[in-house]
Amino acid sequence: MIKTFISAAVLLSLPVAATAGERSFKRDGVTYVYTSKRDGDATVLEGKAFPGGSAYTLVVRGKQVTGRVGGTPVSFRIAKPLAPTVQTASR
Repeated sequence: MIKTFISAAVLLSLPVAATAGERSFKRDGVTYVYTSKRDGDATVLEGKAFPGGSAYTLVVRGKQVTGRVGGTPVSFRIAKPLAPTVQTASR
């Protein structure tokens, strides 16, 4: 269970992507692949951790995070809110 919280905290310490494209990072031999998007006042992070393919969905509103990691419900607070995502215009 503590590994779940640590993994989620590591994910939230990363900067939010400027686009909704897929991002990834590696920590302790685990590769996390995720996307982020804005949904009203929340940022939604969805992805999988490999090896194993454990899925996670985290919803961040201000300093509060809720969601599921590997099917386990999680809820915790973070030190500072995520920076808002930046929408870019295209032609």
